[in-house]
Amino acid sequence: MYLLQWHFLRQQQDPERSKSEMKDKDVHTMEKQPVEILQLAFKSRRLLMFGNRSGKPVNMGEMVVVSVDRGEDMGRVVAKMPPSESNMDRIEGNFLRVSTQADMEHFRANREFEKEVLKHCAARVKVRNLDMRLTDCESQLDRNRIRIFFTADQRTDFRGLVRDMASAFRARIEMRQIGVRDDAKYKDGVGICGRQLCCAGFLNEFKSVTLKSVRDQHLSPNPSKVSGACSRLMCCLEYETEFYHKASRTYPRAGLKLKVNGLPALVKSVDIFREDVTIQWEGSGEEELLPIEDFHRRRTMTTLPPVPADNPLETRTIGEKIISKTVTKTTRSDGNKTKPEKKSKNRGRGRYRRKSNKERKP
Repeated sequence: MYLLQWHFLRQQQDPERSKSEMKDKDVHTMEKQPVEILQLAFKSRRLLMFGNRSGKPVNMGEMVVVSVDRGEDMGRVVAKMPPSESNMDRIEGNFLRVSTQADMEHFRANREFEKEVLKHCAARVKVRNLDMRLTDCESQLDRNRIRIFFTADQRTDFRGLVRDMASAFRARIEMRQIGVRDDAKYKDGVGICGRQLCCAGFLNEFKSVTLKSVRDQHLSPNPSKVSGACSRLMCCLEYETEFYHKASRTYPRAGLKLKVNGLPALVKSVDIFREDVTIQWEGSGEEELLPIEDFHRRRTMTTLPPVPADNPLETRTIGEKIISKTVTKTTRSDGNKTKPEKKSKNRGRGRYRRKSNKERKP
């Protein structure tokens, strides 16, 4: 109550000041209002969001100038998003204007300037004997900030290098250590498939790729065939993992021992694309290629047809394989039809402890 009275008296005493405070409050509220969100891509393939508060139409793919923490920068519009609370919290700055001819000339001049920065930085790295490999350099449009990307096997103390670069170019220097996969993304290139590297083309984040994906797809674990330009497992190995998981539910795994038509066999290999299974018959060691439908059908046949009593030499045809089996009739010497009780295999090591020679009675 006292606060309301104080605010009322203050407005009575100084109405002009009260109006200016209300105006500042309205401006602050307008800045928080949802606006059109632009997603921009920069040279280092950074994706940042900026607010378009000017109301001017912006087309996809246009080069625009935006305000950042320290000056101005230029990027390409890659997405336009509706305003939302989550997007508003990720805004890095505001849209200023569509790039002009002067801005484009300055932008192209910065590319040559970045080569000079990298050359100077490489010389200072050699002088200071630092264990680091330079990847790329990116300068803001106004050259107030310069980012230098590098890779290293371990943490590197580059504070002296930053001082050398800052005094040489009179700008804020940011050294950023990246991984080998990011290094390949920044440098770009062509993969073994003959297309642009996925990380440089459309991937915005890296997913974990393990040797399990290689085994699930029945690929050779040869590093030269499953590794990419970054010397890590190729990202594209994860693209078909879900397909292989679904398809493998109807296929037996390699190395599985089972019975086909009642005969023991071993699964040698599986080809999901050709939809066939290669099995090896036990005993003969011969291999046979079966379509997956035929494999499932014959696997359910656990027994073969009965053998005629007058034909001790039996010949059965299974697919393209001919199996000959000699049947001999045996009789028991004791005349009983039941099987004899098997002898114990514990060789005297039963649950009762055997007495020693001293404990035994003479």
